[in-house]
Amino acid sequence: MNRKHHIPKIPHAFFKWYCKRERYEELHGDLEEFYYERVAEKGMMKARLYYLWDVICCCQPYAWKKPKSQTNSNIIMFRNYFKTSRRSLMKSPLSSFINIFGLAAVIGVCVYVYSFAQWIYSIDQFHEHKNEVYLATFFADRDGTVKQNGKTPRPLGKMLREDFTHIKKVCRIEDGNVVLKYEDKVFHEKMRYADPEFLEMFTFPLKWGSPSSLADMNSIILSEDMSIKYFGEENPLDRDIQVIFGENNSKTFTIAGVAKAFPDACSIDFDFLINFKNWQVADPSYDMDDWSAFVDATLIQVADPTDLFPIEQEMEKYKILQNKAEDDWAIDSFAFEQLATLYEKGGDIRGDIAGNGFGSNYRAVVIISIITLMMLAMACFNYINIAIVSAAKRLKEIGLRKVVGASRKMVITQFLAENIFITSFALVFGFILGITIIIPWFERILDVDFSFSLLDKNFLIFMVSTLLFTGIASGMYPAFYISKFRVVGILKGSVKFGKKNPLTKVFLTFQLILACILISTAVMFTQNTAYLNDRSWGYNQGAALYAQVSDQSAYERLYAAMTQNPNVLSISGSSHHLGRSNTTTVVDVPDRQYEVQQLSVDANYFETMGVTLIDGRTFIDHHKSDKQAVVVNETLVENMALDKPIGQQFKIDSVDYEVIGVVKDFHLYSFNETIQPTLFKVANRKDYRYLSMKVNNGSEREVYKSLLNKWLALFPEIPFQGGYQEDVWGGYFEEIDTHAVVWNRIAIMAMLLVGLGLYGLVTLNVAGRTREFSIRKVLGAALKNIASNIISQYVILFAIALFIGGPISYFLVEWFFDFVYPYHVPMNSLGVVIAVTSLISLLLLVVSTQMRKVSKSNPVDGLKVE
Repeated sequence: MNRKHHIPKIPHAFFKWYCKRERYEELHGDLEEFYYERVAEKGMMKARLYYLWDVICCCQPYAWKKPKSQTNSNIIMFRNYFKTSRRSLMKSPLSSFINIFGLAAVIGVCVYVYSFAQWIYSIDQFHEHKNEVYLATFFADRDGTVKQNGKTPRPLGKMLREDFTHIKKVCRIEDGNVVLKYEDKVFHEKMRYADPEFLEMFTFPLKWGSPSSLADMNSIILSEDMSIKYFGEENPLDRDIQVIFGENNSKTFTIAGVAKAFPDACSIDFDFLINFKNWQVADPSYDMDDWSAFVDATLIQVADPTDLFPIEQEMEKYKILQNKAEDDWAIDSFAFEQLATLYEKGGDIRGDIAGNGFGSNYRAVVIISIITLMMLAMACFNYINIAIVSAAKRLKEIGLRKVVGASRKMVITQFLAENIFITSFALVFGFILGITIIIPWFERILDVDFSFSLLDKNFLIFMVSTLLFTGIASGMYPAFYISKFRVVGILKGSVKFGKKNPLTKVFLTFQLILACILISTAVMFTQNTAYLNDRSWGYNQGAALYAQVSDQSAYERLYAAMTQNPNVLSISGSSHHLGRSNTTTVVDVPDRQYEVQQLSVDANYFETMGVTLIDGRTFIDHHKSDKQAVVVNETLVENMALDKPIGQQFKIDSVDYEVIGVVKDFHLYSFNETIQPTLFKVANRKDYRYLSMKVNNGSEREVYKSLLNKWLALFPEIPFQGGYQEDVWGGYFEEIDTHAVVWNRIAIMAMLLVGLGLYGLVTLNVAGRTREFSIRKVLGAALKNIASNIISQYVILFAIALFIGGPISYFLVEWFFDFVYPYHVPMNSLGVVIAVTSLISLLLLVVSTQMRKVSKSNPVDGLKVE
């Protein structure tokens, strides 16, 4: 007993668990003998280790227990299915490749769609307090509709902090443009002003420094990207950096922190972060108690989401305070939006710090998901047709299985099991394709990291669901179709497999319809890219340049320098500029208010930028003229239903203004934004922040080079900010070019999938008629007659498919365009015509490959086919 007591218990229990009862005494007797010998020779510790190793080494098939239940027969059966599937793959490598590749390509796209959707819905979810942090918003009636706004009155945060014990933290945020200077590095940057609670409410861990340093008025915190930009990989803590807020207004800050790299799934971040009170340094006139002015964001944090209810009930008093201070910006009510869902709702909240990117991303997920489902359906139809072709060679095997007792249920189970096995190969191949090619390709295009993880349990569920869906959906019909044949018919050879199989033609019809939709969509998206590239901006952006200046003095100096250039036709000054900046204002008419976009410009701005006047006049070039006049665009006239706009009067900030002119509609920003009602006012010269120039055609590069040289001579310490007007939209045109590239790839994949399906069906037909074609050849039929005989079966099929698919493609593409683009190419039939032509050409190509086989076949061999 004492000897047995020293045997290691856990390894011994493991050995007893897996070892056969009849071999236990023999094997374990040897293990015990070795164990006690080693105890004597090498000591207890080493003997125990060796014993564990011996137990592991004995874990071999010869020692394993057999299952006690009757499931052993099922294991044998599925092992048999596995062998049959493997042999079937090896016997028909071409068919196997078509099956696996078609499914794998689509599964790879499915992996991308999952990763993209997961990335979209994970944005801002890394914040620890996402469920306790809320953005204060307000609702206001504009243009007859109630709209939600993300900005709030300046004093609201301070009063919330004082009035509610439920609120743990309050943070105000303002953003502003500054110039940063460190040694010889000078750049225009975006500064974020925030209360010290910012780094407590948001999860932005620091790489260096302490989050508490944000409470210091003289400290600045950098993002990792900005730290690398200015200091490389060095630790910049305790270094001084100069922030220039404006002319003769700057402050030196000490770097007290560097944030770790932000996740790509992040909508709220910062480049530079300083204490909120520094806003009064940047703008000495800034009044924190002004209820008529707004901050970019006010956030609160509560201990529990239920604490929000009593706060919401008491917000009426703040509404009264704000509405007394500013009638034009009257608020209907306040509301709070949770950080966890802020990005998702950002498209409905104007001025939200989380941005409005969710809307376009959500539309992208919907469109891509629909397209992926179409391609998955095509791949499954593909598989069905090819599976039937392969099964035609296994009729005798099926007959023999039935002879030896296999029921129809067992045959169905066999084919479904084999199908899932083959689909598993496609799943693995598609997964590899997705993570090595498709996802990296889209990450490069979108310049993001989806942070795809194999450990995501939802992804594992998604992949298993995809496996079962594709395996069963693609294998169900072949299994039921093949298993219905009777043994006698199979063994007599009376089963005419492949001659009459209408459902496969139905599947091909659906494939053709889906392919027609995808190809038409790709063609139309390509057309749309060309259309948007050529679309008028509503003004002459091609011959215009601009520069952003710090104040009136800088404008005057640059103006004097550039007027000497003979290629400059006109120069104008403005507080705002097309594509770069504007402000939102409220127009009061007797019965309602309208929210409009406003640009303050001088009298030359319309001529300089090529904005077209269609009624009335523009401003008079005199600094005291037209101070209470406005020029409006067509959309504003339409929205306000002004029959005779010239001479119409309305109030802006309680001041009466008169409409003196109407200009043609123009795009303030990219074509992703609808044209907004817009008005122009006369800018005060002291508020000039932009200089715009109209130049001779062809002289843009020369004038731009001169502009840079003049800037360097006049403002050597301030980095230049400006350029060609046609570049103000940044990467917009790169984005729409990317859309065309993606859709072209989708069209190619659609053609490939439908080509594989068509190949499968034509091959099935030809394989089932080998003897017939041999007889025709013996009787003297020409090859073109045989080809005509084959094609004739598909003429009606193609006619029906394209007759249905053409109109569906047209209207579905129109819906796609209306769903994605505010402005798009007028619908036309070119996409449908190209799709139909491509599919007919594909049919002829596939038939020609089969006719080549028929022409080379020996009729004698064909007559021997049973």
